[in-house]
Amino acid sequence: MARQSKFKRMSVKSLVVLSLMAGTAPIHTYADGTEVQATTQETIFGIPVVGSVNIGNNSYFELKDARLSVGTENNVVTFTVKVVNGGSSDLQFIDYWVRLQSKAGASFTVNIMPQDRDKNVIPAGGSQEIKFYSNVPLNTTLQDLLFRVVVWDWNLPSSDYQRTLGTVEIPASYTTVAPVGSKANIQIARTSLTSAIKKSTISRNEEHYLPTVTLELQNTDTRSVKLPALGYMIRTGDGLLYPLQPTVSTENVSIDPLMKKEIILTGKIPRSISEENWQLVVTESVQTGTSGTIQTAVAEMAIPQPAEEPSETEKEQSFSNANGTYVATLGSIQRVPWEDDDLITATITLKSKDEKSLPIPALTGYIKLDDSVKVNVQVVQADNVIGLQPGKEVRFQLLGRIPYTYEFSNLSVHLQEKEQGSGNTETLADLVQFKIPGTIDNVPVVNAGETYNIGGIGRSAGYYVRSFQTFEGKSSDLIAAQIEVENLEKRANELSEIITHFKGADGTIYPASISEIKTKISPSNKALVNIWANVAKSKTNEINQILVGEGITEGKFTPPGGTPDAYVNAVAFNLPEKDASVSKSLQGIQLFPYTINLSKIGTIPEQNQVIIKFDYELDKDASYEINNEDFKIIMELKDKTSDFSVEQVFSLESGDGQVLKLGKEQKEISINSPDFIYKVSLLKKYDLNIYHLFQGQKRLIATKELDWFYYSD
Repeated sequence: MARQSKFKRMSVKSLVVLSLMAGTAPIHTYADGTEVQATTQETIFGIPVVGSVNIGNNSYFELKDARLSVGTENNVVTFTVKVVNGGSSDLQFIDYWVRLQSKAGASFTVNIMPQDRDKNVIPAGGSQEIKFYSNVPLNTTLQDLLFRVVVWDWNLPSSDYQRTLGTVEIPASYTTVAPVGSKANIQIARTSLTSAIKKSTISRNEEHYLPTVTLELQNTDTRSVKLPALGYMIRTGDGLLYPLQPTVSTENVSIDPLMKKEIILTGKIPRSISEENWQLVVTESVQTGTSGTIQTAVAEMAIPQPAEEPSETEKEQSFSNANGTYVATLGSIQRVPWEDDDLITATITLKSKDEKSLPIPALTGYIKLDDSVKVNVQVVQADNVIGLQPGKEVRFQLLGRIPYTYEFSNLSVHLQEKEQGSGNTETLADLVQFKIPGTIDNVPVVNAGETYNIGGIGRSAGYYVRSFQTFEGKSSDLIAAQIEVENLEKRANELSEIITHFKGADGTIYPASISEIKTKISPSNKALVNIWANVAKSKTNEINQILVGEGITEGKFTPPGGTPDAYVNAVAFNLPEKDASVSKSLQGIQLFPYTINLSKIGTIPEQNQVIIKFDYELDKDASYEINNEDFKIIMELKDKTSDFSVEQVFSLESGDGQVLKLGKEQKEISINSPDFIYKVSLLKKYDLNIYHLFQGQKRLIATKELDWFYYSD
């Protein structure tokens, strides 16, 4: 295909590049892509020593690395004491302690970090570093605190037998934040590393700043380190903390001696927040006991200020063709799992810039990773419209596939238009290009119990996870979620073909199966969709989310009964608490949307069979469309004192075999049991158990103790 240029408006600034650190001079990138570099010299930031206390015999305590980490209920102060033994004999640390109090007189409990609890003997001429932590009130600052070194003296008349050797205060000028242009020495998992902000950029939309920070960690120790679960935050000049997410998980990543690891962090900060004096804070979760943990800061670094203010946002660009002028706006960019690959989806909104309706261009395009790797895409029109009226818009999604292991630092989204040339040849016209750092928008997360609207114009529906259950098996469990889907359109609609995955707390993805709803859903009516997957028993309790997206087949939304080859509009629903309730009554048994009432239950012995008679009432919420095959029950009669039991499967409303129909009826069934004749004389009481039977697995939903060969109330 031939390629031509098309008249378009492209005077849009690139993302603001703040600076490039870690061993090179800051690099500022301008709108035309040129880079200007000045010569600077890299520095290593060392946290200053707070102060020291002489304990006699040429020995002293040195207070260093005092940090304040903000918690939810209180702040956490961590500090290190370097004990230097200048004497000629061993020094017993057990003879000393460090007291922490506020200048107002309040005292705070001081604890030794678990990894340092055995550090007690400091040999002559040696030194030892011991790290402490203490919980302090939320409004406390480091400058509010006094560190008092004491020695135990049993000759004192005082009841606490403590003699103060010296007190250390935190100077007003003290800081643990590495300045712009420097590296910081840090300790992670007892290993020495340096940390530096190699690059930081900031983009904007109408509501948020979208910072991207590239953190470089270098192992300066003599052994490899496996990174623990680290936390990353931006601390604003006002002390507000906003989480950053690594584009790729860093937990258990190894860094060998002298090797470096770049970690790309992204986040969102409200535009109402000042851009000045932002800092990157890296935290580590430390186990303090059998169940307690604290978050402590291991690195704090100043983030450079923007070199210049952007006059426009690159996420909105204009282009023109023979029909008129359009405005293209880049929305979210998602990366979601699909089989052995990942899907990248870029959402672009198109609207008319003219005061007349415009036809929708025949769009195509591609995504480029790291300015070199081209990813072919399907272009999916998300809204069911045939033209662009003034003030209206239509959404498109560029959908590409990459290996799930592939990492990238930036991407660009290229939008093109297909045109018919001479001789029925097709040409491609470049329209706009959006170039951004490797920022992937987090999939929207919906809290348990909340509804989220999925779908575009003509397909809009509200999704809500109604329940979550486990059907226990021998080697694996079947987990099942029931999703309620409400038709928000003004016409009856077929349910969109959706793709679902269960997700574990560790990020593991479990593809899920879906029950098919074959009937259309009336406006404001709902469907109940059952979603399930088999999961190893050891992983069942870790499942905490379900990912839902709309199926795509060959660039179009998958028709009913079709087979998707991708999906878009992914949403993560936090799962509600598992429904493990078991009714102790046979009235009002819930198997939503059904309610079952059982009464007058009796058993009659016959040779080689049990006759069961009972009255029942089956009600249903008729505003829901369901797949009837998902709703079956097992009625089990299990003797209390022996291993004898019989059971019968019932379909609800309709189906093969025994059926409980809607309304009130009497039921009589016979269950063959060759051993029954030998058990009759021993049978006294039994449990009537009602199970929900789903995909071959059962879950107890009601139980009641009854007498054999009598009728219940």
